[in-house]
Amino acid sequence: MTNFIPIFPLGIVVYPGENLNLHIFEPRYKQLITECNESKKPFGIPTVIESKMQDFGSLVEILEITTIHPNGEMDIKTKGIRIFRVLEVIKDVPDKLYSGAIV
Repeated sequence: MTNFIPIFPLGIVVYPGENLNLHIFEPRYKQLITECNESKKPFGIPTVIESKMQDFGSLVEILEITTIHPNGEMDIKTKGIRIFRVLEVIKDVPDKLYSGAIV
């Protein structure tokens, strides 16, 4: 089954069941986190190695936004849910600052 998910590529591997704390500061990811939190939907963290996004990543859920700073930056707690494989990257998502992927 294929699905569209918003993506937040990072140079890390997130395992299912692993907790990950993130500091969100880029406008595109502030938008992604705000929308995913409001809709209670997960987002993907595809792994980046040597500046190249890999074909696999982890779907993560937002457990909590612990702090929203005055400048809009956020500290969040997430948890890995499951692994996905990227079928296609959607760089320009209409009305969004962030990218997405068909997985």
